[in-house]
Amino acid sequence: MVVRSTEYVEIFLSMPCLCNLLLAIFKSYKMVVYRPVFNNLVWELRSMWPQGTVTEEEDLIVSRALRSLNMVVKGYYWCNILLVLIFLSPSFVALGYRAAGHDTPLILPYWYWYPFDPYEGGAGYALALAFEDFHGCSAIGFMVMGDLLFCIFLSHISIQFDLLAVCIKKLIPKVEPKHRLSNFVPGAFTTEQMRSENCDTPEWEKNHLKELAAIIERHRALIRLSGDVEEMFSGALLLNFLNSSMIFCFCGFCSVIVEKWNEFSYKSFLVTALAQTYLLCAYGQKIIDSSKGITDALYSCLWYNASKKVKSSVLIAMHRSQKEIHVTTYGFSVINMASYATILKTAWSYLSLLLNVYK
Repeated sequence: MVVRSTEYVEIFLSMPCLCNLLLAIFKSYKMVVYRPVFNNLVWELRSMWPQGTVTEEEDLIVSRALRSLNMVVKGYYWCNILLVLIFLSPSFVALGYRAAGHDTPLILPYWYWYPFDPYEGGAGYALALAFEDFHGCSAIGFMVMGDLLFCIFLSHISIQFDLLAVCIKKLIPKVEPKHRLSNFVPGAFTTEQMRSENCDTPEWEKNHLKELAAIIERHRALIRLSGDVEEMFSGALLLNFLNSSMIFCFCGFCSVIVEKWNEFSYKSFLVTALAQTYLLCAYGQKIIDSSKGITDALYSCLWYNASKKVKSSVLIAMHRSQKEIHVTTYGFSVINMASYATILKTAWSYLSLLLNVYK
């Protein structure tokens, strides 16, 4: 049996839509089955927000992160709404022209195989159009919800890591000595100087150990919440990353070979898919950078001015914080900007091979 090139083109046209639908179904399944875990993530992150008056540095961290997240949520939402309109509107425009008396051929949003000819008009076309419209709206809706939930959770966990770093830096305040010495090194005290400044009393040590214990408990809670996010999204992210290279490849092929220069369906699909994968990788990189900031904060908290017990506790916390917090695709790869570069390289290789074979 000889397969014509037009049949190959029809297969390539249907691949991005089918991959996107499969990914949307998987993401919605995880959200429905593990709803209690999502609820717990929301309530625990809400309880971690600082109460009362915050410092200028903390306010800057929160306002900057929320402003960026708000722009991402609105931009990604409207980008996908525009994508749906670009795909679905030509069918209704064609119906409008036919209603006005023009001899315009019927159009369907996607390329599917049906056991009947949907372009004959009548009930078959109406059924196919309703099915494909429902497919497009539901797939985009589930994709947007899953991706934005992932970005929102990682953004809020990153904010809490940054706020925790600010709290750690203020753990041991810098105390100026009452009597300056000629050989005094700022920020460093001998045992006698610490005692004379009431920095090494049992009460001072008890308060700092209590504050440090609360910081360590908060750090452990953030690590656990990061693990919950990975558990909820790792399967969908693995499928997402496996699909991304194919979606980029087939969308690029359709944009170059199939679509005319003034058609934008698959061009917009490609731009949206690139933005979607970039957001996932960018927020994965963000939580890695924020978790590493805990180590820098512990090192900068003037621990050398504290008592021996506080120094030992800070050393243990510093050793634990040196292990970065990240989200993986079921352990296969870490979600960061390096993964995004790898996906783009793989997609470009596939697209080059596909174009050479087709030509």
